[in-house]
Amino acid sequence: MKKLTLFSFIISSLLFVIGCQSGKTIRVDSSQVTEYRDLTIRDLDEMSTKMFPKLMQSVLAQSNDTQPPSLAIGPMTAQISVEFPEALRINRLRNVITQSGLAQISGSSSNSTLNEYIRFAKSQQGRSGTNLPDYVLTQKIYENREYQPRVIFKTYTYILELVDLRPDSRSLGSVVVSETETIVKQVKK
Repeated sequence: MKKLTLFSFIISSLLFVIGCQSGKTIRVDSSQVTEYRDLTIRDLDEMSTKMFPKLMQSVLAQSNDTQPPSLAIGPMTAQISVEFPEALRINRLRNVITQSGLAQISGSSSNSTLNEYIRFAKSQQGRSGTNLPDYVLTQKIYENREYQPRVIFKTYTYILELVDLRPDSRSLGSVVVSETETIVKQVKK
């Protein structure tokens, strides 16, 4: 009887310890394991965090003012099978820009097309004191699939571009700087 009680105590203690451990989240370094999932908002955050400083450190993105350039977050082109909530994507990108300290955000409108931004900037040429952003930041994401016997390799290409909106610039309406990151994912069939 004593052995049975001791055995029951050990088993219940083990179950209690295992049960307490089940809620613990462990983050695994993605470079050490093969990922079997699609692109996530976290992937976009990590790529944006790498890409945005490179984008803003380009000589072409620098402004003549002592103030950092102002940016509008523009439309996103996505040719991928995964969808991200628009508000979440813009908020996360806004956080990356703000935390970098390399630019000011003057607004975001994913409903406006790039042509509308450019058309408005051109209408402001020759006017003084316009409250126009220096650049519009656009995002593009493309997915390419390669089928293998048991998995699908998905290559996601993420592109950030700065389009010049400065009314006095010769490159008004042109992409002045672009950064690209690629990530490959494996998805089980």
